[in-house]
Amino acid sequence: MIDLLFLDENTCYMCKENEIAHHYLCKDCLRKLDYVANKFKIEDYPAHAVYFYNDSMRKLIGDYKFERNTSLSKVFASIIYDYGRVNNLFDVDYILPSPSSKSTLNTRGFDHIKMITDYFIEETSCSYLTSFKKTKNTKAQHNLDKTERALNLRGAFEIGKDLSNKSILLIDDLITTGNTALEIIKELEKANIKEVTVLAITSERRVN
Repeated sequence: MIDLLFLDENTCYMCKENEIAHHYLCKDCLRKLDYVANKFKIEDYPAHAVYFYNDSMRKLIGDYKFERNTSLSKVFASIIYDYGRVNNLFDVDYILPSPSSKSTLNTRGFDHIKMITDYFIEETSCSYLTSFKKTKNTKAQHNLDKTERALNLRGAFEIGKDLSNKSILLIDDLITTGNTALEIIKELEKANIKEVTVLAITSERRVN
């Protein structure tokens, strides 16, 4: 895994050249990201995406997930925590980082969403929903069409706990069709969940 042990602590985590302005990024790199603060629905459930999924965000997430530049988890944690705090999204019982299968975790070497939420969960009053698991090894969603994505995720998640009168903030990196979030929500509904809100770093949806 790549880290920034030899990078000046005030140097942008994206370009590795300029001085940090916000979210561990410099002003120039922040301008390359398309801030939209989108609010929309996944069926009847509220969802938020902080940035539009443009080329710069695609590269940033790719470097993190596939090139194992785990230092970028601090960038994404800052983005998620700042947005969630300002919009009062942490007033819930549980935070659920969108789970990966054991196969994906073994291949990637780290839990990319939980690594992000680990930075700030202690700053909230929330707990992790540790009983929620991804039990089915699925194909990468970005390689599939809309119908294949829905079928790919069917029956992929399990929850071994009653969630009556509980609320959850589901956190993910990217919302495309919303199928992943929806399949997770369907499983949570079986456990009698009271409320689910989805928060993603970025989305292909542009509603503003």
